[in-house]
Amino acid sequence: RHWWKISHQTRCSNMASSSAEEVLVLYGSQTGNSEAAAEQLSSLIPSKLSTSDNRTLTSRCMHLDDFLELEQAKWTRLVIIVCSSYGVGQAPIGARKFREVCDTILERFGYDDTTNDGKNNDGDKMLTGVNYALLGLGDSHYTTFFRNPTAFENALSTVGATRVGELGKADASGTGNMEQSKVIERWIDSIWKDLQPVIDKPMTEEEGLKLKKAHEQTWKLCLELYKEWKQTNYFALIGLFLPLGGVIVGILVHLYLHGYTWGN
Repeated sequence: RHWWKISHQTRCSNMASSSAEEVLVLYGSQTGNSEAAAEQLSSLIPSKLSTSDNRTLTSRCMHLDDFLELEQAKWTRLVIIVCSSYGVGQAPIGARKFREVCDTILERFGYDDTTNDGKNNDGDKMLTGVNYALLGLGDSHYTTFFRNPTAFENALSTVGATRVGELGKADASGTGNMEQSKVIERWIDSIWKDLQPVIDKPMTEEEGLKLKKAHEQTWKLCLELYKEWKQTNYFALIGLFLPLGGVIVGILVHLYLHGYTWGN
C-alpha cells in the first residue's frame, strides 16, 4: 500500500480565493504504468484546469483501496481513475477491494446500461453527484482484456455516478498509433476539456449534500464487506469507564477519611 502518497498535493498558482476544491486521482497498478499515468494527471491539474471564481485546486493521487479504507470513501465532485486488468480480468495491486465493492454493487443492483452513456440524471442513487473520468489499461492478447475497468465503469454508472469524457482504452498489445503509451498520452491531452465544466463553478449546497450521501452510503457498504475497518470508539469506552472509576475513587476516599490504612 502506498499510503504515503496520499500527501501528494498540487495547487494552482492563483491564490486569490481562500476556498479550495480537491480533485482525486485514484489508481490500481500491477506493473507501474497506471501509477505513472495517474501521477502525471495529478501533477497537471493546476496548469490544465481553472475556475471561474479563482478557487484553489488541489489534487491527491492514491490507490483506490486507500481511498476506500483510509479516506473512508470521501468522494470529491470530480474523480479521475486509472486502472488496469491483471491475470484473468482481476484487479491489480491497490484496487482489489475497490473491485470487490464494484462487484457487490452489480450483484445487488444489476447492471443498468441505460445509465452508461455519461448522461446519468437519476438523482436518488448512491453516487449521484460524483463525476469520474476513467482511463483503463489492459492487454488484448488475453480474452479478459479490459474486464476490470469495465467492471468499474458498469458499477459506478449503475449507482448514479456520471462519466465525463471518453472511456480510455490503452492496449499493451497495440502497435503503431495504437501503442499503449501513445493512447495514454492522447487521452491525457484530450480529457481536460471534458473535466473543465465540472469544476468551473463553485460547488452548490445541493452538490455538497449529494457527495455527503455518496460518502456515507459507500462507507456503509465498505463496513459491511470489511468489518475489520470498523474503528473502536475510544471516547465511548472512556465514557463507559469514567463512572466506574469515579466509584472506585469515592470508595478509596471514604476509607482514607475513616482511618483505614494499607500495610503495617
